[in-house]
Amino acid sequence: MDFKKFITDLAAIYRMPTARTPVGPIVDVDAVHEVGRKAGHEAGHAEGYEAGRKAGYEAGYNKGYDEGFQMGLEAKTPPEPEPPPSKSES
Repeated sequence: MDFKKFITDLAAIYRMPTARTPVGPIVDVDAVHEVGRKAGHEAGHAEGYEAGRKAGYEAGYNKGYDEGFQMGLEAKTPPEPEPPPSKSES
């Protein structure tokens, strides 16, 4: 290997290019940010909606269950017998 070629190759490795070429496509950062924000908003809204819906369903279910259970207990309870007539009324 020639000494001159060695120095040229070595200099080429460490030389900084004057103009950088883009590696990937040029992207509008604001547009990407807006799309990400909208996607996050929609995902959060859907998650919150589902959580609220589930909580409401469970609360309604529990309330209905408790009321129905109480009505069932009342239906099973025999009515109180009438007190025996007092002897003073005879």
